[in-house]
Amino acid sequence: MNNNMNQEKIFLNKIGEVRCPMTEKFGLPRQSNLAEDLRGTVVFKKEYSVPEAFEGLADYEYIWIIWGFDGIGEKEGTFRPRVRPPRLGGNEFVGVFSTRSPFRPNHIGLSCVRLESVEITDKGTVLHISGLDMRDKTPVYDIKPYLPYVEAHPGARGGFTDKVGEHRLEVVFENTVSYLTEGDIKAITELISQDPRPAYQDDPQRIYGMKYGGVNVKFRVEGNKAIVVATEPCPG
Repeated sequence: MNNNMNQEKIFLNKIGEVRCPMTEKFGLPRQSNLAEDLRGTVVFKKEYSVPEAFEGLADYEYIWIIWGFDGIGEKEGTFRPRVRPPRLGGNEFVGVFSTRSPFRPNHIGLSCVRLESVEITDKGTVLHISGLDMRDKTPVYDIKPYLPYVEAHPGARGGFTDKVGEHRLEVVFENTVSYLTEGDIKAITELISQDPRPAYQDDPQRIYGMKYGGVNVKFRVEGNKAIVVATEPCPG
């Protein structure tokens, strides 16, 4: 009998995927719960969506989602022992295991998100979540409840993040349009306020584009202010 714990490789079953307005990496929060108004759902493959599997989950306020990074451009087997976190300006190296970088030996992500509700539909169970940091169609491998009595550690050391102050931009809309709801505007504001630009770019004339749902949000940054100059429907 093979001992699975000693296997060099294992295979994970995709149990579902995330659905949310963010279809691209640019603009995504760097951690979960930084944009509390970014909402989405987790939909499950048929065999995993039976209501019995979710009994009792609605009693929890937060859940852990174990998911897979995709589209990060790394060749299989590539290992980066040191990476450059955006929180350090993108020009200082630290060890990969002291970061949340996607460039890891295994492309696995872990996010703690707010569980808004558990919905039982004709097509299966759907989890409504908020504060996510994953893009649309991200594969989900497992769901676990967040247990505050063992997983909350107020005052714990936070490594290099303790030394870097939180940077937020003031966000101003030059114009808004009727197809953006109040919830859309709140989510877009939260996302842009975190300054998704690469750390080395500081050109006040440069226009950035962030896709949110079916809308291309265009903005520029002057000092500590982000100005949304246009919101246009994406082609197609």
